[in-house]
Amino acid sequence: MTTAALPKQPRPSKLRILCFGDSLTAGYCSMGAMFHPYHERLEQMLAMAFPDIAFETVEDGVPGDTVRFGFMGRMYHHFPQKNAKILQNQADTNGYDWTIVLGGTNDIAMGVPPEEIYNTLKEVWDYALVNNSKVLALTVPEAALDPSALRERLAARRNKLNDLIRSHKADNFHVFDLHAALPYLSMTPSDRQRYWDDTVHFTPAGYDLIGNKVGMALVKLLEAEGLGTPPRLPKRRRMFKDDDLEFEEENGDETEISKGYVVVRRADLD
Repeated sequence: MTTAALPKQPRPSKLRILCFGDSLTAGYCSMGAMFHPYHERLEQMLAMAFPDIAFETVEDGVPGDTVRFGFMGRMYHHFPQKNAKILQNQADTNGYDWTIVLGGTNDIAMGVPPEEIYNTLKEVWDYALVNNSKVLALTVPEAALDPSALRERLAARRNKLNDLIRSHKADNFHVFDLHAALPYLSMTPSDRQRYWDDTVHFTPAGYDLIGNKVGMALVKLLEAEGLGTPPRLPKRRRMFKDDDLEFEEENGDETEISKGYVVVRRADLD
């Protein structure tokens, strides 16, 4: 994740976050029979890290939508105060403290040049920024295609777009490298089966993993803003059931992507 030092700010009582994108933001899986968006786990991660702050996450993911032809029209409805023409159809007027943007998979498949996708993404990011929302841009994850000339062409476009996203600089703009965090081609077979649903989309466990990864990145950004660690709550002596239980993440294959989880026992806190 790339970021710069952020100015200190008063501790807020509430933070509102927009998760914006296509089917990967919507949590599309099982050929559309199920949706399991990552924002649900993201909100849980934030609430655990900062229990004294009320977090609200809003998900706007549209399966099949493209950055080039659909994203800006939808963004106008989230920040209508700058667009009087659509006030009568406004979707939300409360604003967002953060906007998380993930898009480009469908554009790449349609053959849209990476530079065009990037230019529209810049418009999306800038529109959120001018409306006083900080931006966390996500790079485009790998697609689980079989080795082929087509996959190589798509990968070249995706890599070019991700390079452009990573290199973008602006005040209150940050990047989390989702592509690096979910490396399909270097995953173990068991991880692929667990986290990937088809050639593009994830399983519910995969979307939860995205929520975990993005959540940890956003927690670090919030800490850098000066929120710090919440005041420590008084210790309670009550013990919890299964406090000595050994979790899968503690004794599994160290090459598994799930090794990124952290298990904290009640006894560790005493």
